[in-house]
Amino acid sequence: MTVFKSFFKVLKSYKVSMLMYMGIMIGVVAILAGSSNHNNASYYDVSQNIVIEDEDGSEASKALIEFLGTKNTIKTGDYSKDQITDLLYYTWISNYIRIPEGFGEAFLKDEKEGIKLLECKKNEATAAGYSIESEIDGYLNFLAGYVAGGFSLDEAKGLAAESLNDKSAISMVAEVKVDDEKLFTVFTVLPYGIISILLSAVLPVILRFGSEKIRMRSAVSAMSSSKRQLYTTLSVAVVSTVIVAVLVAVASILSGEAFTSRWWLVTLNFLVLSLTMVLLVVALSNFKLKPEAAVGIANVIGLSFCFLGGAFVPMEILGEGTKMIGRFLPTFWHSEAVIEIKNGGGFLEISNCLLIQLLFGIMVMGIGLFAGKYFEKKS
Repeated sequence: MTVFKSFFKVLKSYKVSMLMYMGIMIGVVAILAGSSNHNNASYYDVSQNIVIEDEDGSEASKALIEFLGTKNTIKTGDYSKDQITDLLYYTWISNYIRIPEGFGEAFLKDEKEGIKLLECKKNEATAAGYSIESEIDGYLNFLAGYVAGGFSLDEAKGLAAESLNDKSAISMVAEVKVDDEKLFTVFTVLPYGIISILLSAVLPVILRFGSEKIRMRSAVSAMSSSKRQLYTTLSVAVVSTVIVAVLVAVASILSGEAFTSRWWLVTLNFLVLSLTMVLLVVALSNFKLKPEAAVGIANVIGLSFCFLGGAFVPMEILGEGTKMIGRFLPTFWHSEAVIEIKNGGGFLEISNCLLIQLLFGIMVMGIGLFAGKYFEKKS
């Protein structure tokens, strides 16, 4: 009980550091949650400038012009051949389309050759001109199909336009699906919060308990070193539980999701990582480190663990060499578990990731206990 009281008494002097890192973490999570995009569309419509010369004036030519005008900007005016060439060369327009006289009559007789009845010019160095021709070909094919199916031309033009809705010229925005899952975004970066807070605010407290004077006094006390280590670990566990509860609550509120099946899985994954970090902190306390060095240690371990472990940089962007190094860190397997859950995996699918994280904590704890025994005997 004495160890507990002393621990929390010393911890009060580091409350500013703890609150600072907690505030930073909440701010980062809030920014990530707010910037998460809910739109999964990888494409958007692009309007092109085109010049159309209608020499036919038929219902079919008017229907084509009306359709192209809904998705693009039609430039009006009398242009010479040289002017058209200049407009195409400088990409001020993407296409010049001339609808010859008799187009409507010829189109209705031989529907499948609609685009071949037109005179189309484009800048072949850009993709925009090809997309407009694709629009024309698609619209005329649909229009011909509906006319052949017994619809009137007026009915067919509306049905053809509806069929091609949102399928005009497109520009690729991204080759991957935009991630709109706030839950996974915020829980991926939470490790930085628990690592930074434990190492910058909790580790210095433990190091003060391991100072040379306290070591010498403890060596002659009735309490064994193993028992002191146990009480210290329990003290850190209590503080960590509060920190984890706050971080999970903030992440849940900002992500807008809680108590779902996948929420339980990502929370369990974070709890296992937090336990591993507690074991790491206790292990570091067995080395002869000065409390003032805790902030530097927090920055080195926190940033390296999170960068190499995929908390700051998406796993698919990390190179193979980086991933190979990252596999030795618990944050890597935390990120792997988050990805697995995101892809629909359950407890069995992430069990290996959880086990590896725990094994890392047990390993470093063993090294720390061995180092503690060594320094105790040496002193």
